[in-house]
Amino acid sequence: MNLNAAEITTIYTPAEDFEAVIRAQSPPPTYEETAPYGTTMPPNGGQFIDPNAQPFDPNMGGGNLYGAPQQGYDPFMSPGAGVDPYAAQGMPGGSYPAGINGPQPYRFGWSSKFEFGFLPKARTYVQPGGAPGGNFAVFETDVDLQYTTPTRNGWIFTATPEFDYRGWDGPQFVSLPGAGYRFGSDLQMSTPANGLWSVQLGFTPALASDFGKSLSSHAWQFDARVVLFFRPSDTWMFAAGAAYWDRVGDYVIPYAGVVWTPNDLWEVRAMFPKSRVSRFMGNVGDKSVWLYGTFEYDIEAFEVERAGVNGRDQVEFKDYVMMLGIRGDNGCMSLFLEAGGVLKREADFRRGGGFDIKDGFIARFGVQF
Repeated sequence: MNLNAAEITTIYTPAEDFEAVIRAQSPPPTYEETAPYGTTMPPNGGQFIDPNAQPFDPNMGGGNLYGAPQQGYDPFMSPGAGVDPYAAQGMPGGSYPAGINGPQPYRFGWSSKFEFGFLPKARTYVQPGGAPGGNFAVFETDVDLQYTTPTRNGWIFTATPEFDYRGWDGPQFVSLPGAGYRFGSDLQMSTPANGLWSVQLGFTPALASDFGKSLSSHAWQFDARVVLFFRPSDTWMFAAGAAYWDRVGDYVIPYAGVVWTPNDLWEVRAMFPKSRVSRFMGNVGDKSVWLYGTFEYDIEAFEVERAGVNGRDQVEFKDYVMMLGIRGDNGCMSLFLEAGGVLKREADFRRGGGFDIKDGFIARFGVQF
């Protein structure tokens, strides 16, 4: 008997959620587009990633292509245009297990991040002159609450309220309060990764002070950044831009570099102000594990009350940080642990003077969900 498809009847009727079940691999909170260069499938032991998902987002140039930080998609992993000097490791923000192909470029909705760091006591030298200033240690906490949503014109808007705490122990012979606090909000507009070109615009107002007395205009900081991305192939991405950092001094720094992804296991990100080399190590349980090394330059500042100084002052910290770390993520929760050295540290006061800090150790731990 020859029947065409229209003549065949059945007593079974598909459930209303049938199609939703079939499409369960594509959770709605994730921003997806057709992959422009194709997506490789994971090797044996890897985790499955939707082959139609976007494999790379130029707006994540400073993040890890296969588990990128969700911190505003700053390509140099320094939320707020360089506010947190040692953090910026960030956590993956996709909805899929990262595997070798990583989570999706954007996860709409809310996410939160908690990071903690410790710099043990190191000797200081008062400037000018280089006289001993005593030991100086730092305990730091960074908390971010991020919201990402599409706009009517097709751009992606991200708002990230931020809180940063710096607990200062010492120096004994330098007038410095015991803590600094920062409240800020990183506001970012990015184009989706659906072509060769992409752009990111960011503005970060913040209030940074010890809150010892009434605030002055120096407690307010207004940072900005603009970055243009060019992605000619699936292995190369180029970024060119600049950022303005409002500290004791006014700084305009390059936001530029190259990202090279030769295969599914390695990523080399030669960027400024933060570079990173990452290696996918495999899956442990439900988590994809990455080993990485970073090098970063950063500046942060706080308005402070100092004994013996007439009126409010402002302190600015500069340093370079080299870290080795390990990160695990399963798309829902992420953890990282990193340690290394902090180099060429110096603190300068707006009203003159300052102190240099001997190179030392730094360790950080963080979680995002």
